[in-house]
Amino acid sequence: MCATKEILMIHIVTDTTTQLNAEEIKKYKIQMVSLQVMFEGKTYKDQIDISSKEFSDILATKKEFPTTSQPSMGDFVAAYQSIIDQDPDAQIISIHIASVLSGTSSTATVAAQQFPNQIKVINSESAARGTSFLVLKAAQLAEAGAELETIIQRLKNLIPDNKVYLFINNLDYLVKGGRASKATGFISSVIRLKPVLTLENDKLQFKYKYRGKKQQRKIENQIVADIIANPNVKDVGLPFVDDDSEVRRIAAEILEARPDINTEISYVSPSLMLHAGPGGFAIIYNEQSQIF
Repeated sequence: MCATKEILMIHIVTDTTTQLNAEEIKKYKIQMVSLQVMFEGKTYKDQIDISSKEFSDILATKKEFPTTSQPSMGDFVAAYQSIIDQDPDAQIISIHIASVLSGTSSTATVAAQQFPNQIKVINSESAARGTSFLVLKAAQLAEAGAELETIIQRLKNLIPDNKVYLFINNLDYLVKGGRASKATGFISSVIRLKPVLTLENDKLQFKYKYRGKKQQRKIENQIVADIIANPNVKDVGLPFVDDDSEVRRIAAEILEARPDINTEISYVSPSLMLHAGPGGFAIIYNEQSQIF
């Protein structure tokens, strides 16, 4: 008789910048590792010691500029160890925010080297719901019995088709967070230009610049039209910093034309709030077919 091939359990780890809802986390038993927020001499773990709503309120009311940092190596070691304690032969896929925005994936890579188990770290080259697309695809493939290397290849194929449009209302936050030069911030503030950024090839790029609500809506409408026209798009992320009125308007427009599309609206992670600033929001989707 031929020996049957043993199917090893594959577990998924991600971080708290990923725009997953509670149902998705529970359904696929996804392990979340918290980024950290530093403010007024105290350190808080994202979604454990402080919620996105609480951090949003801090940005709106406090003059001191908070800072954030990636999880410590010890946080990742603890997350991986907790999985391996339950499943000694576990294989792990650890999927994280774009390296241009955070050193999280680098820290995860160092932590993974502490274990004999196969632990694959993926830099999503994206953020929020863009990272979620990869996490959910990995979880669904693992549940269906796909092998580790097959899942990794499928994720790599998805990455280039993630589309992230980040609408910045106040460029000062991008400058303070080190993602734009002071000269760019000064010039834009003087002429009152606001940027729309994209994440492409793990780089933060200035895609559009606009002045006023009319020009902003024109850019939004073009992105929404592209989403509606693409039958492959089944899920759109709409994270926001403090005001959800614009993303809810966008969601309503999408759903009116395409009720088959899931629109995920939520506060963005504190780490991303510091780049976007008050009034910021994003439109995120993936152009590939059969993501879910």
